[in-house]
Amino acid sequence: MVVNEIVQPNLIKFNLEVENKDEVIDQLADLYVRNGIVTNKKKYILAVDGREQEGVTGVGAGIAIPHGKSKSVTRSAVAIAELSNPVVWQSLDNNPVKYVFLLAIPEGGDVEHLKLLSELAGILMDDDVRLKLKQSKSAKDIQAIFKDRGNEI
Repeated sequence: MVVNEIVQPNLIKFNLEVENKDEVIDQLADLYVRNGIVTNKKKYILAVDGREQEGVTGVGAGIAIPHGKSKSVTRSAVAIAELSNPVVWQSLDNNPVKYVFLLAIPEGGDVEHLKLLSELAGILMDDDVRLKLKQSKSAKDIQAIFKDRGNEI
């Protein structure tokens, strides 16, 4: 499974209005519940929060990749938010975050988890991808970035 296969328009929130990191995670977890990817929102958020306590998920350049593994996750997915205003997030460059890529991984999916995280981080560190993110005007624009990347791989 590669990132471009799990990026879906129904899991992308464009121009999301939130005040903080917790609201971002909460709203993206709602997307997962509505789409049958997470069966227990509270347990999933606890898994994400636990991972947030372990280390920085803000990778720099206004991007965060929080993630959680939980028995309440039915299949691997990535929910994406482009925030209307950047929020404070613990990040490697100490800058606020504008784009959040929240991974949901089923319990026991360690190999898949590491593969998806590595691939996503690699894609997002590409200057051209970050420029396209900044130029995007809709969820479809964001999905197209990853679809195009999948064709290059």
